Amino acid sequence: MNRGFGSSLSFLLAGWGWLLLTSLLGLAALLGIVRGAPLPSGLRLLHVHGALIGGLLQFVTGLAIAAQELATHEGKRPGHRVLFLSMNLAALGFALGTWRRDATLTLGAGLLLAALVIPMARRMLVGLRTGSNWTPLLQVYFGISLAGLFGSLLLGGLLAGAWYPTWHGVIRLGHLHAALLLFLTLGTVGAIQLALPLMFHRPLRSAGLGQLVLLLLPASAAGLITGFVLSSVPIQLAAGSVLVVALALCCVNLFRTWAQAGQPGSAATDHLLTAVIFLLIMACIGLAVGINVLSTPPAMPYGTLHLMAYTHTAWLGFLLQSVVGSLSFVLPSLLAADRVANHKKRGPYREQLEQVLNRWRAAQVATVSFGSLGLVLVASLTWNLPLSSDWIHLGTWISLGLLLLHLTMVTVKIAQATGTRPLHEGTTAK
Repeated sequence: MNRGFGSSLSFLLAGWGWLLLTSLLGLAALLGIVRGAPLPSGLRLLHVHGALIGGLLQFVTGLAIAAQELATHEGKRPGHRVLFLSMNLAALGFALGTWRRDATLTLGAGLLLAALVIPMARRMLVGLRTGSNWTPLLQVYFGISLAGLFGSLLLGGLLAGAWYPTWHGVIRLGHLHAALLLFLTLGTVGAIQLALPLMFHRPLRSAGLGQLVLLLLPASAAGLITGFVLSSVPIQLAAGSVLVVALALCCVNLFRTWAQAGQPGSAATDHLLTAVIFLLIMACIGLAVGINVLSTPPAMPYGTLHLMAYTHTAWLGFLLQSVVGSLSFVLPSLLAADRVANHKKRGPYREQLEQVLNRWRAAQVATVSFGSLGLVLVASLTWNLPLSSDWIHLGTWISLGLLLLHLTMVTVKIAQATGTRPLHEGTTAK
């Protein structure tokens, strides 16, 4: 197993570092809105692009490389230093370019990232194929998801260049939803449906139901993007209803698989199951928002704070939990393969690391879940209370405190796991 820059572990740890720093900036942005002093728009764009490119995209790439490394069982594999350095340079370029509103810097970072799309996509598909339940339908499904990444980069380039100002709104909607809906949401749900049965050591309870989910999710995503681009609320509601049905079927299938396996529990499975539930809840809230917009004026006022609370609850409850769950699952195996040369002696060390990462798992899931839901509560209070209300400020600080506690717990456990060495001497890999 390779070490240092370009190893799968370096991608994962660097991705978590980007997510940690940009999450702190995002929490500060939310606090600024509640206190009536919002951060400059450039800092908000830095937060978004740093989290998505430096954090999530890099993390997904690291997971794919890790899956390939662990599946091949080879001792030493070539690193991916050029990819690692280029991806972090692109993320830094995007963050600085969007912060300073420098179109040249943003376009340069976009071109660099575009050059990395094919090698990244290839590694992601190779990593996904390591699963024993890989099917041709999954290849088409993840192909659609990766097409969303490519489309988002293309539309982002058009936005940065400002070549079509009259189409700015449509291009922006396409750019956002190709990345968030097609690539991240579809890709993450598909990966969870692929990974959880492996963690449970059981096949998916209903393979047919799993295939139906893989057909409904891209269809609903295409409908939602069409509805957003055309500003058609009825199309959005129809596609959103399909999305809710698909996610409900996915949750039922995964929980039946979990129950059939004897209800095994770990930090990884707890986070991943909770992540899918959060996505289902937020999809239902999204339908309610669409129904609310149908009336003129809307039955319930809906402003910037509500939109920010909705989107961040979705991404914290869904994407952050998915990241923490996958990291909790793959980190012990990666460290064991890196530090213990003898395959037979890796088991005790891997179990030792799993014990570290499974500590306080209930508190870990609860803090991010209730912290995320607290944002919805704070936004809801503004329907009856002014922003200066003590109740709104108290709810904001409690929510931010829970989220900060979660980030601290996960970071401390990552540090403890990476700092834990094998108990038996002479087992460290050369």
